[in-house]
Amino acid sequence: MNKNTQQPDEITRIFNDPEAVKNAIQIGIREALLKHKKLGYPVCEWRDNKVVWIQPEDINIKNI
Repeated sequence: MNKNTQQPDEITRIFNDPEAVKNAIQIGIREALLKHKKLGYPVCEWRDNKVVWIQPEDINIKNI
């Protein structure tokens, strides 16, 4: 079996595992927040039915 035929099987396995999907999403969010904080860029989030900007110094990555 070559590498190209093995890759879809691994992707299918991951997508069929909700915990693996959740972990991958959490890792991506954490990396994005860390990058924004490090570069001094704000991020936004949806809070109380509106968009709220969070300044880099207020980005909390401990709860991710």
